[in-house]
Amino acid sequence: MIAADTEASVTALYCRLSQDDKQEGDSNSIFNQKRILKQYAVEHGFQNYLYFIDDGYSGTNFRRPGFEKMIAGVKDGSIRRIIVKDMSRLGRDYLQVGMYTEILFPDHDIHFIAINDAVDSDKGENELTPFRNVFNEWYARDTSKKIRAVKKAKGLAGEHMTSNVPYGYRKDPDNPKHWLIDEEAAEVVREIFQLCVEGNGPARIAKMLAERKILCPTHYMITKGMKPISHLPTSPYGWSSTVVVNILERRDYLGETVNFKTHIKSYKNRKKVNNPQEEWKIFRDTQEPIIDEETFSIVQKIRKGRRRPTRMGKMPILSGMLYCADCGSRMFLQRRVSDSIGQYNFVCGRYRQGPGNCTMHYIRYAVVEKIVLENLREVVSYVSSYEDEFTKMIMDEDYKEKHRDIEQKNRRLEEIQNRYRELDQLFQRVYEDNVHRKLSDERFMKLTKGYDVEQASLQEEETVLSAGLKEESRQAVNVERFLHIVRKYTEIPELTPEILHEFIDRIIVHEADKSSGKRLQEIEIIYNHIGSFDKSNITLWRGKAVQP
Repeated sequence: MIAADTEASVTALYCRLSQDDKQEGDSNSIFNQKRILKQYAVEHGFQNYLYFIDDGYSGTNFRRPGFEKMIAGVKDGSIRRIIVKDMSRLGRDYLQVGMYTEILFPDHDIHFIAINDAVDSDKGENELTPFRNVFNEWYARDTSKKIRAVKKAKGLAGEHMTSNVPYGYRKDPDNPKHWLIDEEAAEVVREIFQLCVEGNGPARIAKMLAERKILCPTHYMITKGMKPISHLPTSPYGWSSTVVVNILERRDYLGETVNFKTHIKSYKNRKKVNNPQEEWKIFRDTQEPIIDEETFSIVQKIRKGRRRPTRMGKMPILSGMLYCADCGSRMFLQRRVSDSIGQYNFVCGRYRQGPGNCTMHYIRYAVVEKIVLENLREVVSYVSSYEDEFTKMIMDEDYKEKHRDIEQKNRRLEEIQNRYRELDQLFQRVYEDNVHRKLSDERFMKLTKGYDVEQASLQEEETVLSAGLKEESRQAVNVERFLHIVRKYTEIPELTPEILHEFIDRIIVHEADKSSGKRLQEIEIIYNHIGSFDKSNITLWRGKAVQP
């Protein structure tokens, strides 16, 4: 039995418009919906009406502010009637729509009307309503599929898939798809990376920025007239370790665009899921870089081998860089509050878990620090004096042949990427023709299927080529990068975190050999970009380098 209207009863006039509905013209506009709903309410004597509006919300999403406010009114009894232009305005998920129209509304004696679909709950059930709900959901599914296809095309073409610009950049006024450096914020980004290179962790960096009263990214965006994209901290200087980590790990600062890092589960479930890194698409030189590649690489290495500070304070710079030669585990730094740095020592991490797992591989921290500094000075001096000889020593004899092969593969890779972009543009054109009804759905599906097949073939070839190029070009590129680092230094007075991480990837520690009557211990210093070579393999006796 439907309850009678009272003076306090509200007639809810519900309007919804998604971004996709806007492409269909003015018929579904909020203005037009309000006009139709008001006219119907007045003509039928429903005077106490109130608008509930959701502009820019998908019909598959039922977490809309206007809708939720209206449903709260249904549950507290203040709303007596709901009127919508048609069933699709209520939603495009037939199960959810059915739950409201067939269970919740009847339970609360709601008079429900969908004008254009001739639905009026006071006049009994409309047998076509469930079918309309199914068709509305099919429409949402088809629209979602087309939108994903266009986004995929844009992503594969190297366009930014986000409308939110990262902290440190701003949109180009002449081309919103292009990012320009925001120097004020970029300086903070550079400082964050430098602080990390110097051995500061994210929590410490966040504390330092807050103490200096530097605006956090969300509050900074507000001062620049931009809409914040995340939760707004209470304090304008509310930096957190999470924000710092996001900045330190963001490849956009290299001048790259990284697409397809996440995907949503379905058009109904908008939850984001991380994609494996091999599925990412990375495009270089899409904007001016804020951070150079060496600094970014150093920071990622530091992050990978990060160690939490203990109650003894900051960890020494070599912590996390030593590895056991036999089991491959990271060496554990042993120290006590009462110890001087000369008493610190490393042992194999697996041995420390149980002596049966590996052997000790004991080595003193001070010895490693001294030997690394001496070796660095020797290598930098040698490379600076004999650059050509060093280059020949590192590179393979068949380098020239490899170089020619690399050039051929690079040319083919460029051809593939150009064709990919052509197909993306073709796809976008036929999609637009389909949206504007210049091309039938059948013809659209036939054309796009052919494009998909060709793109899949190109993608497979690109994957094989890229993997081969990555391996073949490694030595040629790495030697030049190592030389670039060496040229920055005329001398190395001390071992700093920046110098250490810029030059050295890791240090391999072998078990001591006492077979000769002496305790000889070998360590390998693995340099960034070139690995180990004769001068980086060192034998120690009594804490000094000796000839084996």
